[in-house]
Amino acid sequence: MKKLVFFALIVLLLGLVSCDKKATELTEVSMKDLRVPQDFNYEMNNTVDVNLQGAWRLPVYIKTTGGNLLFKAQMSPENGLSTKLILPKTIKEVVVEYQTFAVTVNVRGGNLIYNFREMP
Repeated sequence: MKKLVFFALIVLLLGLVSCDKKATELTEVSMKDLRVPQDFNYEMNNTVDVNLQGAWRLPVYIKTTGGNLLFKAQMSPENGLSTKLILPKTIKEVVVEYQTFAVTVNVRGGNLIYNFREMP
């Protein structure tokens, strides 16, 4: 019985010591105190002009470099594929898959241009 009481006291003391109220308190910050540089860009999206060319009427997949599908469409051999995509600013490169080809294209400049007809 003494061992049980002793053990309960140790657990109680450890519980009291581990509870630090300061660690769980949040500090309140006023929005008036927030300093944002004048040249800060609040835009979170990037509009990308897509212009792809290919020789066959096959699907085109535009994916993140991690493999997540962003866009899917059918390539027209006569006109290619022309559209606009709105992507998060965090996406700097995409992977374009057409037939058995997969190419990584930089989209930082707001353009996604690739011609699969000129593949080696």
